Amino acid sequence: MTRSFRLAVSSIDKQNCVEHCVGAIVEAGTRGADLVVLPEEPDIVSGAEPGVHALDKHPVFEAFRSAGIKAKIAVVASLSAKVQGGYANTGFLLSGKGKLVGVYRKKHPAPSEEAIVTAPASGDPFPVFELDGVRLGIGMCMDIHFPEMFRIYGLKGADLVCLPTMYLDYTGDMLESIEKARAIDSQMYFALSRYIDRPFLAGKNMGYAKVIAPDGRVIASTGHKDGVAIAEFDPKWRMPFWATEEPLKSMYPDLRVMFDRIRRPDLYGELVKPKQR
Repeated sequence: MTRSFRLAVSSIDKQNCVEHCVGAIVEAGTRGADLVVLPEEPDIVSGAEPGVHALDKHPVFEAFRSAGIKAKIAVVASLSAKVQGGYANTGFLLSGKGKLVGVYRKKHPAPSEEAIVTAPASGDPFPVFELDGVRLGIGMCMDIHFPEMFRIYGLKGADLVCLPTMYLDYTGDMLESIEKARAIDSQMYFALSRYIDRPFLAGKNMGYAKVIAPDGRVIASTGHKDGVAIAEFDPKWRMPFWATEEPLKSMYPDLRVMFDRIRRPDLYGELVKPKQR
């Protein structure tokens, strides 16, 4: 029996973006979503200084938590939070009852973001969290360019990776290609939310929040406008392998199984060596 999961992504106007994020939580809950994903660091986009508050003392965190409880919806979001040694671009998952399920700290600082703390909060740099039977990972913005971390999520059995982001692309073609590749390579759903400048022009925040299936299809999107889009899907679905005869049909029931069995970690040592300059 398949498990139906309703996932909301949001395209948020940068003006009064915290207020709009709270509105997206309320709307997604009203429309029956199980989880809503918000864009990256709305506190910083609103002009706040980085790392002023610890996560559990952050007023925006509390606003999101309260809205999620009232709307009975889980929330994935990102804020700049004070941590030991400085501050971190902190992704987090809240349950629909307001429980902090888990925290992820952005691992790949964007230019101008080099000061953030990237050391993991829990000892695991790429934690996978459980939400109502769905295995979920979090990434942020610049992380999208580093496929290794998404393969780790896939190897850990993630069904879904959520990406709060504020990244830009002149046309969207480059980033959409990368997003689809991450979903296909690791055979998991991929959800991203970001900001929108209206009207959308090349090189501006394009909105286009979306959910991508393991076969690379965009199954829900906001388009180039603000708002919330909801995808309903079975989080355990993987793209079937095309073999129709035994023994291949049983050996490789889907592409995740096939990719994981064919991969050659014994050959990939160069990936973890510092690049010689």
